[in-house]
Amino acid sequence: MPATSRKYIGRNCNLSLLADGLEEYFQTRGYVTQSDKKAEHYFVQARKESTMRNVVAADRSFTVGVEGEPNSFTVSFGIGKWLQNLSVAALEGIALGPALFVAEVPISMWDYEIEREFWNYVEQQVELKA
Repeated sequence: MPATSRKYIGRNCNLSLLADGLEEYFQTRGYVTQSDKKAEHYFVQARKESTMRNVVAADRSFTVGVEGEPNSFTVSFGIGKWLQNLSVAALEGIALGPALFVAEVPISMWDYEIEREFWNYVEQQVELKA
């Protein structure tokens, strides 16, 4: 699944609260998460853990980025590799752009459903945090 992103302008959204909410979104759905926040850049990774998942796709995760300022920001969503040191990867991702988000993993209908639910949640949260 290639990374998708949406730009929000004129929303005056608290990006820190939005990023926290996105991490909580995954946690409440049974995902293990890790996050990193640097100035105007927020990154969240989420993955399911189970014996079978670890055998099949040990390094596969959903990767979310929130970047910008309260009145002009972008939220990105994609599948990437689970990174052991998200802080370092996030800083590299700022320079590398979408490369952080896309990994060579099979696309499934389940991934698309998760992405659809994710974007619905983001839209609700942007309105609430504005």
